[in-house]
Amino acid sequence: MYKTFALFLILSGFVFACNNSSKDNKANQALADTTETIESLTAKIRENPENAQLFVRRAYMQIENDNLSEAVNDFEIAIRVDSLMPDVYNELCDLYLLQGESGKAKDALVKCLVLFPMNGQARLKLAQIYFYVEMYKEAMHEILNLETNKLQSSESYFVKGLVLNETEAYDEAVKALRKSIEYDNENWQAYNLLGMIYYRQDDPLGVEYFISAIRLFPNNLEIRFNAGLVFQHFNLFDKALEEYDYVISADSNYYQAYFNKGYVHINGTGNYESAVKNLTAAIKIDSTAHKAWYNRGVAYEMMGKLKLAELDYRKALEVLPNYELAVNALNDVIAKQR
Repeated sequence: MYKTFALFLILSGFVFACNNSSKDNKANQALADTTETIESLTAKIRENPENAQLFVRRAYMQIENDNLSEAVNDFEIAIRVDSLMPDVYNELCDLYLLQGESGKAKDALVKCLVLFPMNGQARLKLAQIYFYVEMYKEAMHEILNLETNKLQSSESYFVKGLVLNETEAYDEAVKALRKSIEYDNENWQAYNLLGMIYYRQDDPLGVEYFISAIRLFPNNLEIRFNAGLVFQHFNLFDKALEEYDYVISADSNYYQAYFNKGYVHINGTGNYESAVKNLTAAIKIDSTAHKAWYNRGVAYEMMGKLKLAELDYRKALEVLPNYELAVNALNDVIAKQR
């Protein structure tokens, strides 16, 4: 279950927001002339519609104003006027992805690579898209092309690690992710995935990677939450609780951190009152979370509060009928009250 969750987080932060810093820099360059406006550029375009750079500059202004559809239109016109602009293909890819059009994004990159086969940015983005749509062989082909042409980077090794992880080639994935960190010690996603691979293999090295990741990225909530999960797995309950507390201090509506704290108190520290407190907080955030109702019932039962436990088990079954753990627990707690 964690595997799917981790991939969702990685992709939402990596594929769909690819190279935003590059885009911001280019937008700033395009907007260097503070006297230029969309209106003034439109007037210039009317006078000289064959000037592709005018459309490019207006596209960056449209992005600055969050007019993404208009930016796409301007970039598309620009490459019809002048097809030899690799940066524009890459910008179009980003915009298409933001609009959920992965097919158009791929087509833009393929066109770019036909004209500029050594464009590493386009090839990396194409590998990312292939990974996202689960075309792992194609993604790896693009990554190996980058390596063959000495265009590899921290990002390309990270994508390679993603592909190898997803195809369960874990030893090779670890090698790729370590290379990613060698190229860029600030690549928090590589630390994150390395730690989780070790965690899934029940290897304590996962603890060491997350200790390093916390030191390097102390404000990253994904790192801090996953560190808690790994510490919890290796029975480092105090350290796990510290991480969950940090996450909650930064985001008071982080359901899973409250839930995990409750679970740790039930199964690790034996502090059932704290378990109830945290699971109650989780339920307030999501009253449809059947596992939170069930686990709070377990905590109440361990405290000897059998009626409250019964009510929570019943609530868990209201949310998810035939939930086997709750069915068995409810039968047991009713028998105890006879």
